[in-house]
Amino acid sequence: MDKKERVAVYIDGGNTYRRLKDLGIPEKLARIDYSAFIEHLVGERVLVSKRYYIGIVRNVDGSEKAEKMVKNQQTFLNSLKAEGFEVKHGRIMYDDGNIREKGVDIKLAVDLVIGATDNLYDTAIVISSDTDLIPAIKYVCKAKKKSLEYIGFGSSPSLGMIKESSIPRVFSNIDMVKFQKFYYRGVVIEESLENKDILKGIKILKTNIEPIKEKHKTPWEKQWTLHTVEIKEENADKIAEQLSQNLDKKHNWYADFKNKHYHFIVYQGKIFKVDLKNPILYKDAKKYGLKLGIPEYQVDFAPGDKVWEV
Repeated sequence: MDKKERVAVYIDGGNTYRRLKDLGIPEKLARIDYSAFIEHLVGERVLVSKRYYIGIVRNVDGSEKAEKMVKNQQTFLNSLKAEGFEVKHGRIMYDDGNIREKGVDIKLAVDLVIGATDNLYDTAIVISSDTDLIPAIKYVCKAKKKSLEYIGFGSSPSLGMIKESSIPRVFSNIDMVKFQKFYYRGVVIEESLENKDILKGIKILKTNIEPIKEKHKTPWEKQWTLHTVEIKEENADKIAEQLSQNLDKKHNWYADFKNKHYHFIVYQGKIFKVDLKNPILYKDAKKYGLKLGIPEYQVDFAPGDKVWEV
């Protein structure tokens, strides 16, 4: 029986982020699905390790913006860990407004060499265009006789990396579009829920409180607590069903969230999933809301409606 080729993947997070950003990837409200991308790269071979190297953001000035960056990065890295990635930390140096990563390329290079020396892999896939990695790549290929695949992006990949790698592979923005996950954003009004525990399973990006006015048409409440939420694409149907089951049965409310492709409009016991390429269901969703007595301005849905910002 032929022994399957073992593959280890090394991702330079910062370098890859910058290269993809130059391609306009990921698009708004999307994330790169690194697991799917790696699965594509590895193919029928055996994946033995996948590592992601990144400088860790710090809140050096105590600002709200910096704190948000810290939380967003930790959320992202935790999601990678949940998918089986080993996350390797470097440092970020803040020098008179300039931000530089330190130690990331060194850690990646050392792990690449150790992996070859310890016979961890037959082939290493390096997703980085940092030419500081070339000495390690030369050692892996020439001294240890391992295969190394360089993954670059765009119209100007690293010629040095291409020259020294065993197999160079360069991806365009068209290639990378299919490796995006589109997140949904929307608003859930806390007062509309019978069981508020459902909010524990939804990522809340921000919360605004509006005192009740005549236009709200909910005189039984003192305020609206509006949570701007973000929902993973794969969880959207499940969350819509949970919201539908938990909306207040004594009064008529709705919740909604959308991404680039679909708009979920959720009533108690009724869900409309509108395909934005064929938005005919908006008419039915609005008609249903008006029948429940919801003010027309609140159910005036349209394909061009904004996707909620934070």
